[in-house]
Amino acid sequence: MSTGAIDPLPEIAEVARRHGLWFHVDGAYGAPAAALPEAPADLKALALADSVALDPHKWLYMPLEAACTLVRDPAALMHTFSYRPRYYHFDEAQDVTNFYEHGPQNSRGFRALKVWLCLKHVGRLGYEKMIRDDIALARRLFEAARRHAEIEARTQSLSIATFRYRPADARAGGEAWSKYLDTLNTALLSAIEREGECFVSNAVIDGAQYLRACIVNFRTRVEDVDALPEIVVRRGRQLDAELRPATLR
Repeated sequence: MSTGAIDPLPEIAEVARRHGLWFHVDGAYGAPAAALPEAPADLKALALADSVALDPHKWLYMPLEAACTLVRDPAALMHTFSYRPRYYHFDEAQDVTNFYEHGPQNSRGFRALKVWLCLKHVGRLGYEKMIRDDIALARRLFEAARRHAEIEARTQSLSIATFRYRPADARAGGEAWSKYLDTLNTALLSAIEREGECFVSNAVIDGAQYLRACIVNFRTRVEDVDALPEIVVRRGRQLDAELRPATLR
C-alpha cells in the first residue's frame, strides 16, 4: 500500500483455484479504482476473488470510520457469523434479513448508512471521475518531482507518488550519504506535518525513507499538487543546512 503497487492477482487466483484455497484480496485503498474502464488488468482481476476488503474512508471519500468486506457467495457470511441463541427469537416463517448474521457489527452503530447515501448520490460515473482525477494529479506530481533537480522521484501508481528531497550536491552511493538522506527526509516529514502547509506520509522502499503523497480527496486541486515540490525543496534546504554533518560537506 505504501506505493500503490498491485499484486499479480490473475496468477494468484490461479494458484488458489488449483489448490482449492480461499482467495481473499486486501483492497483497502486501491480496490475502487477497479471500476475504471482503463484500470490495469491485474486490478480488474479483483473479480476473481472470493472476498475483497476495502475501506470506504480511503478512496470512496467517506469520513471515518467505514470498512467492508465484499463476498462472492453471501452464504459464506451466514455460515461464518450466524448465531441464534435461545434468547434470540425469530419467526422462521418470515423471510427477513438479520444484518447481525452477515458480519460482526451486530448492535453497533449503522456505519453503512453514509456509504450507501454517497453511493446513491454520486453514482458510478461520479466516482470514476473523482478517482480518475486523483490518479491524474498523482502523475502530475510525480512528473514535477522528476523534473526537479533537488527531488528524487521514486514511484507512481494509482493515486500515490513517492519521492524524497535530495540536495543538489549530494553524491550518489555511499553508506554515509544514504543514512544522511534517510535522516534528512525523516526530519523533513516531521517538519511538513508540524507546519501544516500540506500533508504527506512516509514510505520505506528498499530500506530507504521516502515521502509519500496519496491523493484521496476530491477537493485536491492542481494548484495544491503544483505547490508541493517547492514546499518540499524550500523546507528541505533549510533542514539540510542545519543537519548535514561536516564530513558530508
